[in-house]
Amino acid sequence: MKIIISFIIGVIVGIGALFVPPVQQMIGQSLGSQMLIEVESPLGFDETMVKLEENAKYAGWKVPSKWKVNFQKNLLKVTGTDIGKNQVLKMCEPAAAAKMLVHDEYKLLTTMMPCTIAVYEKSNGKTYISLMNMEMLGMIYGGLIAEIANELAPQMQEMVDLSK
Repeated sequence: MKIIISFIIGVIVGIGALFVPPVQQMIGQSLGSQMLIEVESPLGFDETMVKLEENAKYAGWKVPSKWKVNFQKNLLKVTGTDIGKNQVLKMCEPAAAAKMLVHDEYKLLTTMMPCTIAVYEKSNGKTYISLMNMEMLGMIYGGLIAEIANELAPQMQEMVDLSK
């Protein structure tokens, strides 16, 4: 009887083990794909950069020129590898940042500030924009962060809508 019970438990554990990696992989891919948003730009690379900055400033966000990073140029210089057109705009909505960072429990989020929007060209020749999913961030943290994220998410979506 003990042998039969041990066998049944072994079969159940074995079958369960078969499903753990695919489930973990699905969860990981799902969260990863939800945490970051990628949008194909209808514009070329340079036009996308200009329009994004204009849209951000129009929405009241700050985009200091020192917060622009040219990854293509930097990595070419440091590694000799040309990754293709790839730049980052870092931007801040000052009122939202201040509202969050006056609270000690949210100071750790400074790591993710200012908000970063990346613009890059893929090997297919098309330009893409990627940014953090603010709504997902709000869901993760809840409370005040969710409130702020829900305020900022539509603004960020407007910024990356370059069809207008």
